[in-house]
Amino acid sequence: MNSKYNRLFKASTREGNFWPAFTDILATILLVILLILITLMFTKQQQIEGKEKEVQEKEEIIDSLVGYERGMIEQLSMAFQQEGVDVQVDKESGAIKFDSDLLFDYNKSDLKPEFKQQLKQIIPVYASVLLNEKNRDKIDAILIEGHTDSDGSYMYNLELSQDRAFSIVRYILSDEFGDFPHKDALREKISAIGKSESHPILVDGQEDMDQSRRVELKFRLSMNEQMEGVLSDLNEKTQ
Repeated sequence: MNSKYNRLFKASTREGNFWPAFTDILATILLVILLILITLMFTKQQQIEGKEKEVQEKEEIIDSLVGYERGMIEQLSMAFQQEGVDVQVDKESGAIKFDSDLLFDYNKSDLKPEFKQQLKQIIPVYASVLLNEKNRDKIDAILIEGHTDSDGSYMYNLELSQDRAFSIVRYILSDEFGDFPHKDALREKISAIGKSESHPILVDGQEDMDQSRRVELKFRLSMNEQMEGVLSDLNEKTQ
């Protein structure tokens, strides 16, 4: 009888030692899991904060570049106003648009005399702002873009728009136009580009044929490439 009770007592004692040991191990495992989860959450939070900070920095760079471009556009507008030159500078793009029907005869690329006189008023002021010593290095290109309406074939319109743009550049750089400050710098920056009918002016979703026939004088900042890179990075970060 005594041996029977002794066996039961010993068995009970062994079970009592087992359960506290098991709960200690379980508590340790749970604690390790909890620490891992806390570490992962902390790391994730740091990644999110780092990503948000990088996005903010990219946005600040873009704001700075856009602000500089807007400043250039304002300088142009003020300079034309001070010189009494009647010309409209697009507040968003900085482009100056000319009606092709006033510049050229129908289907021709020879400049009309009255437009030559207009260019003599505009170009020296334009160059004095964009190509002075302060701004010159920040200007990548001065562009003369010819545009047509969709009447006729694309290739015919491409040739016509290119010829018209080239006709303007050739006149500006000619002896007939005369000298003006920063003409040599303009010669290095200016380009003639034909766009054919690829960029029509739309009104209520329909092409405005008269407005589409135009020539645009515009500038491109050397920082535009930097801006495109920043925008590309920003798009990747926000996706």
